[in-house]
Amino acid sequence: MNAALYGTIWIALGLFCAGEAGRRHIHAGRLTAPWAWWAFSVGGLLCAIHVAIAMSVTYGWNHDAAVAATARQTMAVYGLDWGGGVYVNYAFVGVWWLDAWRWRRCPSRDGRVARVVTWTTRIFFFVIILNAAVIFAGGTRRIAGALIVLWLLWIWRPVAGREPALTSSASD
Repeated sequence: MNAALYGTIWIALGLFCAGEAGRRHIHAGRLTAPWAWWAFSVGGLLCAIHVAIAMSVTYGWNHDAAVAATARQTMAVYGLDWGGGVYVNYAFVGVWWLDAWRWRRCPSRDGRVARVVTWTTRIFFFVIILNAAVIFAGGTRRIAGALIVLWLLWIWRPVAGREPALTSSASD
């Protein structure tokens, strides 16, 4: 079952990055590759499946056990006895799905407000992925997580002349 548990999330993160790479065309003033939204959305579905497998196999659908285990892991890494990371994982899946919906509904993301939302969402995703795939991961999973994080940083670099980070421009 470990293959299903870890396989779903690593494939999900790969699809997340692939979708983001395809979506990058929007910021360059071109149409998104048609497959990009599907990759991103299927990744979100696999992430939800990963959470369900973890709750079933690892915690026997015992939410209190998941919170307690998360608190122990957070204490070991950050010295903070906090199990709220379980809820952060739920939020991660929800934000992923919300972002997929927003992308489908408003693919161009034009305007200053859209840039603020885009970068806020990216920062949220980045922090969660960094923590889950690098900081809390071990062994070769940590290396794979670092590669995912580096890939995201590369994908999300500003498009020359098109995407100022969060500063205003004359065209706003």
